[in-house]
Amino acid sequence: MKANLEALPLMKGIQKLNTPLTRLEHIGPKRASLMAGKGIRTVLDLLFLTPIRYEDRTCIYPVDRVPDGGPRLVKGTVVYGKEEIFRSSGKRIFRIVVKGAESTLECIWFNYRKPYLRRFASKGTEVVVFGSINKGPGKGQTYHPEINHYDPEICEANLGFYPVYPSIPGISPGLMRSTVGKALNAYLPELVDPVPEEVRKRLSLPPLAEALRNVHFPSRQCPVDELKIRKTAFHKRLLFDRFFLAMLIIAYRKRSRGGKKGPAFQVPSRWEEDMRGFLGFELTNDQKMAARDIAEDLRRASPMNRLVIGDVGCGKTVLAAVAAYICAKNGGQMALMAPTQVLARQHFDFFLGLPEEMDLRPILVTGKLKEAERRDINEKIRKGCYNVIIGTHILAGQSITYSDLGLVVIDEQQRFGVKQRARMDRKGDSPNQLVMTATPIPRTLALAVYGDMDVSVIREYPAAHRPPLTELVRPEKKRVVFQRLVEALSSGQQAFVICPVIEGSEEQDIKSAGDMASRLAQVLSPRFRIGLVHGRMGQEDVDKVMAEFKEGRIDLLVGTSLLEVGVHVPKAQIMVIEHPERFGLAQLHQLRGRVGRGDQRGSCFLMLSEGLPEVSRERLKVLVECSDGFEISEKDLEMRGQGEFFGMRQSGIGELELQELLDESDLLRRARSEAEGLIDSDPELKNPLYGPLRVLLDAVLSKPVDI
Repeated sequence: MKANLEALPLMKGIQKLNTPLTRLEHIGPKRASLMAGKGIRTVLDLLFLTPIRYEDRTCIYPVDRVPDGGPRLVKGTVVYGKEEIFRSSGKRIFRIVVKGAESTLECIWFNYRKPYLRRFASKGTEVVVFGSINKGPGKGQTYHPEINHYDPEICEANLGFYPVYPSIPGISPGLMRSTVGKALNAYLPELVDPVPEEVRKRLSLPPLAEALRNVHFPSRQCPVDELKIRKTAFHKRLLFDRFFLAMLIIAYRKRSRGGKKGPAFQVPSRWEEDMRGFLGFELTNDQKMAARDIAEDLRRASPMNRLVIGDVGCGKTVLAAVAAYICAKNGGQMALMAPTQVLARQHFDFFLGLPEEMDLRPILVTGKLKEAERRDINEKIRKGCYNVIIGTHILAGQSITYSDLGLVVIDEQQRFGVKQRARMDRKGDSPNQLVMTATPIPRTLALAVYGDMDVSVIREYPAAHRPPLTELVRPEKKRVVFQRLVEALSSGQQAFVICPVIEGSEEQDIKSAGDMASRLAQVLSPRFRIGLVHGRMGQEDVDKVMAEFKEGRIDLLVGTSLLEVGVHVPKAQIMVIEHPERFGLAQLHQLRGRVGRGDQRGSCFLMLSEGLPEVSRERLKVLVECSDGFEISEKDLEMRGQGEFFGMRQSGIGELELQELLDESDLLRRARSEAEGLIDSDPELKNPLYGPLRVLLDAVLSKPVDI
């Protein structure tokens, strides 16, 4: 789970909290550097570092009456405490035994500070212990628990829900909690709330400062069930802010583009026959209908504003080629913006392989260009030497000036970003825009997220397409899957292993990508090469690993749901997904779409967890029985709340993701209604009460994003 840090560049425009962390007690240059490595550089960064989960420390249990379940806070009296050494191995452990009226609790540490634990080891010492407890007859056991002296007044005052943040090496959980608490107390009064009070009260949402305080330190009265899945009113307030600004951008953009006029393109009369000859194959019926929609849009004097929704592998890039061909015939330039450099390279290779007769002159613009190369390319773009410019969000940067930008194509993959669309409007005279998304989002949500666009849907696959076979794998069959995986790698195929979290400390008893990559490397290396990608890596590092996987220099790629946005790797045939109950159905469908893109049919194994409820198994069976992404996303919307779907990944303001759209679709619709009402009543947000929103809107629409 990523922290909500990407939203901050916009929030910083209206806040006064860009105070360095070193102004906080106990945070010196060294600790500030450690936190900066996770993107936490200022007090504002810290305030928006939302917890990944919470520990329930609202009740202290006697040793004899500890209930089953998660970690517990337990009180007892020490009857034994000593460091022990195993003669055979020389390994050391520290053991403290805590007694209740009838049973005992054995606390064991393998990694410890001996002077610290000796403070609690004396017989008769009353202690309070927090940890996951394995219960047995008359005895319990816990490993590496927290331990403190029992003081009734202090313990009572400290009862509550404890936030757990993404782990930072060198920063203890206790220090992180106390630092956040001090930052809240000292700086929260200075926070500016961007949502107008009238909107907030109409929706019964708390003020931003109150929401942040309660997200970090929930009251003991907070409903536990809501807190576990982060659906309290305070969590919803933070999500509403992102929905609301995204919808505000859409409403503003719709109004500003509505009356724009521009030159109509001349569409070649035989463009369909031309494209058939250029491509060397017949388009599917859905592709033909979408291509005709695009051609008809380009004939009009008003700029095209169209969304193409299509499942993975349905052939959306071909439609970009159709639009590029018509644009080139009219002497215009097309900018194609992809979410990652790897995908930008993939698009570039596709356009580079098209026939010269199409008169397309593509160029790839990346952040790795040397200064001299960049100046040369930018100058040639300005002069019109290239008419297909491909890259990431760098294409919206201030350093690029287009000769005649007639068409913008945005490949959004699994993200729904309104910032890029709004900024690219300003790179030309209201250029035609074509947005492609590989997520078969339900039409009801598409109308909300893309309320300013016309929609074309591609449901039909090319004749050669075969969806991957999907199997639910019970725990006792995991060894069989591992053998299948080794056989596939031995035959020259490639594979993915997906885990729901990055590090084991983020979730209890959940397999993490980092640990999985290490374990697989121990077993499979050096025969096979193992790679790892996750959301805490820089984009350049992610792109490098993905490129190595695509080029065949990595055999097995371990990662998180970040791999939803993948690349075309024909040799990738196997995908193993651990804890699939932790993902949404539509997300799992997107993930499995990464395999079986070559000549052979792919396989996706959903590894069921021990003791998984039957309702979760039934939910996952949808993927075994159905391969239609649109149908799956509709079922995901219907079944939301069943199983153990766990939260959402945070994105920047103006970027939305499928999981959160499905999970909080009602909140999204309400945000859209409020945003449209605000723009209808005050199109330029001139009311002084809307000042913070105006600043945020200006930042989205006009702020340079050069790399």
